[in-house]
Amino acid sequence: MQDDLKQDVLHALFYFKKASAAISRFLVNAEGGGLSVTELSALNCIEGGGEKGCDTADAARPADQTTHHAMHETLAVSKAAVSQILGSLEKREYIQRETDRDNRRKIIITVTEKGKTAVDQGKKQMDTLMSRIITGLGEEDARHFVRLLDRFAEVVDEELSKVD
Repeated sequence: MQDDLKQDVLHALFYFKKASAAISRFLVNAEGGGLSVTELSALNCIEGGGEKGCDTADAARPADQTTHHAMHETLAVSKAAVSQILGSLEKREYIQRETDRDNRRKIIITVTEKGKTAVDQGKKQMDTLMSRIITGLGEEDARHFVRLLDRFAEVVDEELSKVD
């Protein structure tokens, strides 16, 4: 395998990380924004419940609630990262946490009205930015990018599972 190609793939990964961070900064700094991409995803996960958000595996749970564990699984971040995200969102009064009456070990997380407003604004900002990016790339290249990124993630998962 060519060493140049290895270097090019690594460079592209670092460049992608830089672009992802720039998107998050854009959202944080956007008028009426203030949410990072991760925070927006977390709020969307909670707000969507089992239908379009976090997979709660609990049909009895209302659609606008979730648990810490469901967020950890859906967002593919560590439990510590979920706690940090939730702490930040709770401090800004975007979410509310309460102990589950049926299982005191579970914490139920609900988006507040202030959080719902922030999600709506964040989604609008993200939609506008994504539309501009897709227009810049062109629809065919955007679809190709998604396909390649999905395939890349699959191969990484496969290879790393061999190492574990």
